[in-house]
Amino acid sequence: MYNLSGLITSIKRFIQTRDELSLRNLRQDLWPALLIFPLSVILGDFRYFNLNIEFAGLQSYELMLYTLGLGWLTLAFVPEKLIVPMLKAAAACSAVLIPVQLWLTLDIAKLAVFMAFQFFNGICAACAFFIFCFKLNNVERLSGLTLIILYYSLYYTVYRAFPVVQDFYKTWGGIIIMIFYLAMVFLLDRNIQKPVHENEISETNQDTLRNLNTEDRNSVAGGKNSTVIIVIGLHIVYYLIMCMINYIEVAENIIFSLPYGLGQFSSILVITLIMLISNRNSLYVWLMFLAFSLLGLTIVNYNSDAAHFTGSLIYGLGDGLGYVIIYYLCSGAIKKSKSKRMYQLFCVILFIEYFFVSGFLSQVFDRYEGSYHTIALGIVVFLSSLCILILPFLQKKLFEADWTDGLKLKNMAEFSQSLAETEVINIKDNLNLTEREHEVFTMLLKGKAPKEIAFTLKISYPTVNFHTTNLYRKLGIQSRAELFAKYKN
Repeated sequence: MYNLSGLITSIKRFIQTRDELSLRNLRQDLWPALLIFPLSVILGDFRYFNLNIEFAGLQSYELMLYTLGLGWLTLAFVPEKLIVPMLKAAAACSAVLIPVQLWLTLDIAKLAVFMAFQFFNGICAACAFFIFCFKLNNVERLSGLTLIILYYSLYYTVYRAFPVVQDFYKTWGGIIIMIFYLAMVFLLDRNIQKPVHENEISETNQDTLRNLNTEDRNSVAGGKNSTVIIVIGLHIVYYLIMCMINYIEVAENIIFSLPYGLGQFSSILVITLIMLISNRNSLYVWLMFLAFSLLGLTIVNYNSDAAHFTGSLIYGLGDGLGYVIIYYLCSGAIKKSKSKRMYQLFCVILFIEYFFVSGFLSQVFDRYEGSYHTIALGIVVFLSSLCILILPFLQKKLFEADWTDGLKLKNMAEFSQSLAETEVINIKDNLNLTEREHEVFTMLLKGKAPKEIAFTLKISYPTVNFHTTNLYRKLGIQSRAELFAKYKN
């Protein structure tokens, strides 16, 4: 009993020191901001019409993606001060259109109204994603994405299994969720509307960095912006893979709902476990997404119920992992760039994906007379292989980055001057330190032991060692003695 109790205590202590897992980072006053993006995604999934309707040679699911993409594109041209007012206006329009869809009886009229609804929902989702990126911390963003996956797991395991649930979902369920969504939108704190300063540098360092030339300062912003571009490239890969499998599901109906939903739910547990035991969690989650998506698509190729069940389960797991990690990386990279231009670029890319990529692929699949599996599997294999080939580049530029943003040294007055001094070293020597590496660098030079660093930053001891190893590699040294000899005055 003593050993078990000690083990439980150790696990609790370990979890509490991981700032990417600590629930203490969920701020009560920002619950509305946390919920509006998940609710935007959930509302966008409501469909009150037959998906097989055609209009002007286009399928209904293509048309709804077009208007959704136009909603995202709109936000690329909206001034920052108008984002929250536009969110409220678009949410109000969406609330009016939901009951209208329920009252209409003609399918084509329902489709027209739903397309308008999707346009406003696209605006809502884009506005919510802006808040999701810039106003929430790492734990809050991860929690919001988990809620989305939890919804999809319930949708495929419960909704499709019980007609009564479907009837409620299509009527009062949607209205209730819309009312709750409106409440969250109009309860947004005024601090949410505080502008995001592009290419912002921490206040503690600004006086010192002012002495550096413009080229050096821009190199910091440029490095962060390049990370966003890389992540957006991965989003395109993710979107293409999802399109392949989704078209197979629509055309051949071989993805079973129950195992797919169970796989989605399992992805939440897998991500939590990976983040608990691994410092390179984003790398491993991305690789698992590629592996499980490819494996699931391969297995469903076999013409048997057992293969379809197993393949659906594995694909559901891969899909859940992919969704969480890609939006986790996108939102984290956009926030770290502190650049609204990077957010606008993301909006434009989503518009291109929804409007052009989906439309082009739809036409290809409609005219392709062979097996859907053949072309889809080939594209997935190609994209997965490409990601593996460029993995060393991705690992250096992206996956070795620290995506946590919990407690920061800049909040502690005793470290302000030291942070400014080490930031100058970081820029002058072109070290490209992450925020955590910069903090560890500062505390090591202050003579702090690794355990003290872990306690101060509320991160685990292995996490400190991980950042220290990366720091030494970038500095070209092997030990703390060399660190002092090189940088200690």
